[in-house]
Amino acid sequence: MTAFEQTFDRAASDYEKSRPAYCKKIYEEILSYAPIHRGSHVLEIGVGTGKASQPILDTQCRFIGIEPGAQLADLARERFQAYENFTLLNQTVQDFVCADDFFDLIFAATAFHWIPEEYGYTRVFHMLKPSGAFARFAYHAEPDRGRKALTEEIQALYRRYMHTEDPPDAFGNADAQRLAEKALAYGFIDSKYSLYHTTKDFTAEEYTALLRTYPDHMKMESYRRNKLFEGISAAIKRHGGVMTVYYTMDLELARKPS
Repeated sequence: MTAFEQTFDRAASDYEKSRPAYCKKIYEEILSYAPIHRGSHVLEIGVGTGKASQPILDTQCRFIGIEPGAQLADLARERFQAYENFTLLNQTVQDFVCADDFFDLIFAATAFHWIPEEYGYTRVFHMLKPSGAFARFAYHAEPDRGRKALTEEIQALYRRYMHTEDPPDAFGNADAQRLAEKALAYGFIDSKYSLYHTTKDFTAEEYTALLRTYPDHMKMESYRRNKLFEGISAAIKRHGGVMTVYYTMDLELARKPS
């Protein structure tokens, strides 16, 4: 297991409680692009705790999930123990043994960016049946737009303890289009993308738990990380006790030629 997988695995409970749910419209668009039924074979790469799995599982497809983190996998198994169509493998996609032309749909939710691009797209292409679909989607967090003073204070803490500049521009259409077009270089066709927006409120404690699921934060030297987390928590409490995170969710779809 790699270092980032270990980070997520150690923070399994925080990950389950803190990470946002995906927009319902994402699944509606996936299932419109790739209708799935009881006999369909579906693979999810990077199941985590199962936050993205249920709408696909509910189609009664033959669902296989891959999750390298043992604690994350345990939470997912507990969540879906009543689903007879759910199979979860505690391994990496690199270790997964699969015949070519097997799956009708392969999807990955805030997970595919961890896989080397050339390997990931090539492997997915080979595992898909002709006309099978690949869906990758993720979320991108943006600062609290309604509490400017809080946002500025938190950015000052990041500059002090993490030595980062202000956050990059918000994820937008050009970014999603670039990701969608990546698939074309590996033989896919019919690529398309969509963006969705949502928000989630966090108390100081909840936001600190969310930060514990970020690998770049957990790789910090412990003294700096603790000072950063303490400062952010104190800032949220000073500014009313709630922080709103603005999320942009992107979906990219592509198809293997028939």
